Amino acid sequence: MSLGLEVAILPGLALARRIDNEGDWKRQLLLSPALGLLTCLGLAGFCFILELSLETLTTLLIITNIVAAIAIRVEINPEPRQINIERSPWFWIFTTIACFIAITPLSYMRPMGVDWIGFASLTDSISRTGGFILSDPSIGEWIYPPAFPMLAAWLGGPAHMSVFWLGVMCFVALLLGIAAVGEKMGCGHWTIMAMLLAPALFAKNLDSGFPTVASQLGLIVILMMFGERLRWEIVAITAVIVAMIHPTGLIYLSTLVIAQLIISKRETFTITDRIQSIILAISILLVVFALAPSFDGTAVFAEYGWQGGAPMLMYAGLLLPLAIWATWTMRDDSRAMTLALWFGLNWALSSIHLFDGLSGVAILSMMSYALYSMSMHAFHIPLAALVGMRLSRIEGGISSDGGRAMMIITLLLCGLAHSALSELSEHDELHAISVGDVALFDALENLPEGSIVYTENEHWGHIYSIPEHIGITAVPTLGILKQEHSIQNAATTAIIYDDIERLNSLGITHAIASPKGIMMQYIQASIHWDQIWSSGGSVIYVLEDDSMISSFIPVTGDNMRPDPWAPLRDLDPFELGDEKLYLTEGTHGFAVNESQAYEICIMTEFVGDVSATINSREISGSGWYNTCTYAGGGGFEIEITSEPEFWINPLGASGRGDALFDETGIRIHWIEIVHLT
Repeated sequence: MSLGLEVAILPGLALARRIDNEGDWKRQLLLSPALGLLTCLGLAGFCFILELSLETLTTLLIITNIVAAIAIRVEINPEPRQINIERSPWFWIFTTIACFIAITPLSYMRPMGVDWIGFASLTDSISRTGGFILSDPSIGEWIYPPAFPMLAAWLGGPAHMSVFWLGVMCFVALLLGIAAVGEKMGCGHWTIMAMLLAPALFAKNLDSGFPTVASQLGLIVILMMFGERLRWEIVAITAVIVAMIHPTGLIYLSTLVIAQLIISKRETFTITDRIQSIILAISILLVVFALAPSFDGTAVFAEYGWQGGAPMLMYAGLLLPLAIWATWTMRDDSRAMTLALWFGLNWALSSIHLFDGLSGVAILSMMSYALYSMSMHAFHIPLAALVGMRLSRIEGGISSDGGRAMMIITLLLCGLAHSALSELSEHDELHAISVGDVALFDALENLPEGSIVYTENEHWGHIYSIPEHIGITAVPTLGILKQEHSIQNAATTAIIYDDIERLNSLGITHAIASPKGIMMQYIQASIHWDQIWSSGGSVIYVLEDDSMISSFIPVTGDNMRPDPWAPLRDLDPFELGDEKLYLTEGTHGFAVNESQAYEICIMTEFVGDVSATINSREISGSGWYNTCTYAGGGGFEIEITSEPEFWINPLGASGRGDALFDETGIRIHWIEIVHLT
């Protein structure tokens, strides 16, 4: 285990004292996490690019801390000038609330969303191979900005947890930096309060878009020069570091700089500024053209359509109407116009959706992939800064009716948001990988040397921490995946057609299957796979005859609802359908007339903190449960003993669910009939 993120404190403080020499020690401390993490990420990115080891990164971080300590000591004035910045208690209240909401997802013990699986895989690959190298039996590599997974690998520990902690801490650092920026802009607590009026970046970090959020740390550096002459050496260094975290941050940093240059052109824009800005633009273009060949032929990607339309309205919350009001009432303020232009440039970039499906234009393809889900991350900071500036000019400030009203609304929204987030900790079904899947990933350590494990090529089938002594067939697609050799498709076809000879020739020895997918059904329908471990409905199989064969039948009823993961399943061998029976209360019987079968099983998914009895078996808690009984007993009886509770279901907002305000209950997936051959 590495030292930890405390290595960011001294470098961050040293940089804060230099960049914000007019601030007091409290504001400099607020800036320290953002600047320190940006420094650590920059060093991590350079180490990866120069093919230096994690041990070398440790050395560089120690040297950086020593240099920072010396710089801080040298800068200390024997007679320091007294800087007295008056802060409302609300500044600390809203900053604390924002950070508390940001760290709440850590209570889930693993990230939500699906992107973290790819980041954890990259982190694991760096730990094992020193690079983004695919594991055997696949041959190839990933191309992805290296800073975030490299630093996560340096942190040590389980890959998914290091990614999780680093992502959350980067977001907390970003919020602290925004609070400091708002104060320097004269907005006091209003800017950080405005950040709480929209879910945008909070939702993106909850959805595990960690590098995307972390790349916006560079915006703090530029915003600290807001309204002043840009220091181009700082801009250039920041741009390079941000590019190694995620291109999204580089795009927004560029649009912010462009907005400042356009507005400042009305006042002062020297020849030196022009030359330096041209050099920065050329540097960015060189990076773009270097990566462009990797996107040649790739189609423009716009999964959610126009990110500047309905999704922006949803994730921008109350900020958008307030920002329109702020822009109009501050149209004579050059700083407000800079923020409005910054937002406008980002909004214009959302028009990339017009080219959805267009292939062969590499730069457009790059932009579309970099700006994926931009409704969550493109507009939050510019809108919050704009609204913060305007709210700070409310006559009478906090004591005015308008000021009090905005604070009350913000506090109510914060309470609702935290309540909703806390409720999510009881909903295992929202995770891409179930508790049972995680338990079996750990059990792979017990497989024999040289085993090759088939896994489904979906979120629940990607093993993000691969034991050294085994091989895995599937690898997650992330960034640019250059896969020169893979047996995944051949193995999948062989399992579907029960071609054991082909599986043996491919070297497959085991398989892991999740009830979220469909490969379990094909494997259970074959007599050539034997279960060796199971947990929460997930199973590890060995390629050996077991003399049992299964068939599956759907369960129907009055309350059929969409299965959230159904769109990711291309096959349905037993025609179970995309809708499943959903029970919220009462006692329900399911007759099964299969007296000649060996046993029958029912696969259930508990949505939320639910308690129930299934054929005298008492079960409680969220997750998957496979309950089996001997055939001939008449079937299954499910009695829900807990009361249904309402909760805010994020799947209803994302489009994968059918209800935003949902009820806890039990989703019935199938009944399995097991026969002896």
